[in-house]
Amino acid sequence: MKLSLIACAAVAAVATAAIAQPYYVRGDFNGWTNNTDAMVQTDTNRWEYTVTGLTPGAIYEFKATVDDWSTSAPGSNAKYTADANGELHINLFDTDTHADGWMPEGKWRLGYTDNGSFDWELMGDMNGWGGGAEWFLNDMGAGLHSGTFAIPAGTYQFKFRSQNSWDFSIGDDFGNSAANNELVLASDELVQFDIDMSNGRWRTTIIPAPSSAALLGLAGMVATRRRR
Repeated sequence: MKLSLIACAAVAAVATAAIAQPYYVRGDFNGWTNNTDAMVQTDTNRWEYTVTGLTPGAIYEFKATVDDWSTSAPGSNAKYTADANGELHINLFDTDTHADGWMPEGKWRLGYTDNGSFDWELMGDMNGWGGGAEWFLNDMGAGLHSGTFAIPAGTYQFKFRSQNSWDFSIGDDFGNSAANNELVLASDELVQFDIDMSNGRWRTTIIPAPSSAALLGLAGMVATRRRR
């Protein structure tokens, strides 16, 4: 009898844990009050929800939250457009530890499917917050946008924004009105800037200069090809 009671209690505890804190997508499209259509868990720490019935191309602000608003992501609202079908697909990653080299770290992440409404550019101290075509990121597909730029040594505040417009921007928590991101360089560097929209994350990567050994190896390959 004791074993049966323990087993029943364990099952009840698991069931309670599974439904204790459902997540909801709330935004301009539902008056920020949705508490009936919970997000669906599709992987460890990954939850998804598709908002439907929207106006194609219309702009919406939104976030994912528990019912009582005690936890939500991102800290500032996310902002994007509905696709041609009037839908917006949203992904929540409910862990503070990602350990993948991307930011934000130490926070939940919220991403959304890239529907190609616009591309992105880098804006910050490195270009006097002026942007322009030379600072555009390239659309790499699947929600990834990337650009590589030569940046002098220094400390820089920056954001990503929609090309030629502040209608949309991405700050430190991947929200539209978030604080600036920061880049610190001890020397002049070639830096790659990436946005991964579906996964709600961004990163900067220093591209190492070719080593002397690598350059010598390349020269040897060229000489060999010439002899042939």
